[in-house]
Amino acid sequence: MAEPMDYASAGVDIDLEGSAVASLIASLSASSRPAGTPGAPVDLPGGFGGLIEFGDSLLALATDGVGSKLQIASLLKQWGGVGIDCMAMNVNDLLCVGAEPIAFVDYVAVPKPDPETHAALGASLAEACRLARVTLAGGETASLPGIVTELDLSGTALGYVKKGNAITGEHLESGDVLIGLPSSGVHSNG
Repeated sequence: MAEPMDYASAGVDIDLEGSAVASLIASLSASSRPAGTPGAPVDLPGGFGGLIEFGDSLLALATDGVGSKLQIASLLKQWGGVGIDCMAMNVNDLLCVGAEPIAFVDYVAVPKPDPETHAALGASLAEACRLARVTLAGGETASLPGIVTELDLSGTALGYVKKGNAITGEHLESGDVLIGLPSSGVHSNG
């Protein structure tokens, strides 16, 4: 029988990660803008997209990366789909809170830039923007030899939702229907 595939067997300690994130968040509590002002946070426990006040709407932000699927792309030297993966990881988090994605910025960290790889990433990000109907508003490429040993791609998506229309989970109840969709293939894990 095959060994179980889980985070622990891959060397990821979910409990330690949760503790580290909780420590980070506790240190950031004083960084919020005052309630009732643009940019003030909306409490969304356990949510994947952060919500902030902005007039009659809420802005939603999500940051994520492609994750270990980049190792597959690196082994195969096929970077064509990773921009789509990065976009999907982020806009899916916005959709979870009911926000419409409108803009995206990317971050590429490499040990050494490679024009051919960057061209493939650019084409993939352009296709991702087309599919998600968002604007690529900017980005950053960092050459970090000695710090980064392989290409890493992450991004941040911006969306909006009218106040009162955000999906917060507060109205979930027993008997609600959940809809599952079949996978289109190997997906990222962020």
